[in-house]
Amino acid sequence: MSRQALGKGLEALIPVHGDTEEMPSVLKAPTEISVDRISSNTLQPRKEFDPLALEELAVSIREKGVVQPLLVRPLSGGRYELVVGERRLRSAKLAGLAQVPVVIREIDDNESLQIALVENVQRSDLNPVEEAHAYQQLITQFNLTQEGIAQKVGKERSSIANILRLLRLPEKVLGFVQSGRLSEGHARAILGLDDEEIMLRLAEKILRDKLSVRETERIAQGIKPNKPDKRKNTQKVEIKDPHIRNLEEELKRKLGTQVKVLPRNAQKGKIEIEYYSLEDLDRIIAIMG
Repeated sequence: MSRQALGKGLEALIPVHGDTEEMPSVLKAPTEISVDRISSNTLQPRKEFDPLALEELAVSIREKGVVQPLLVRPLSGGRYELVVGERRLRSAKLAGLAQVPVVIREIDDNESLQIALVENVQRSDLNPVEEAHAYQQLITQFNLTQEGIAQKVGKERSSIANILRLLRLPEKVLGFVQSGRLSEGHARAILGLDDEEIMLRLAEKILRDKLSVRETERIAQGIKPNKPDKRKNTQKVEIKDPHIRNLEEELKRKLGTQVKVLPRNAQKGKIEIEYYSLEDLDRIIAIMG
């Protein structure tokens, strides 16, 4: 898939035309408004902010001001909600600024989340768990498919699916990943296990013994229960059948999630459909209904 959407930056979601007469007046020039009139974005996918990085930016803002305007959307009572620029707003407050430059635009919830997500992905500001929750919100709240999300953020659909898989981890393990104590590579190795208690014990062992990703993978492989090789090999051969593979891809596109078609023989088999929350399950059932 082309990465043009990501390369174009926010212009992919905030189009700017060559003819300035076609541009909404709110986009022609930034204006200054009080920081007290700006509320944080309730849909902001990023939850963790490095205090030291915020203070460093505050120092720069004290010297040069806020160079890049914030993007906000109007609320009632003369207030505004932030869409893009959470770090700049927080640092501006630390720097003691009373006003900041903003661009005001009418934006709905769907577009607000998409813009904030794209901006954070471009800057690599989201940790894997924040990114996974943002993608899941786009699926459950705004009915986007994994393919649709991939087009919005300029990533491969398989990358979106892999990030979403992290939400299958136990909450405590997700916390380790979100805080940076466990890497995404560690998380993927842990996901190879089916039992949540075993997942948690392995995560704690990684932290205690400072295991590398490769060491974690070896341990996870050793923990997995042995399955008959005949069944495993049969599944691999049959899944490679072009008809089965095409059917899987069609189901993935329609349902917006991972789907596996596992034939047992020429007549029977089963279909595995992944979901990442009860809301996601409801969404899939509604599509199938």
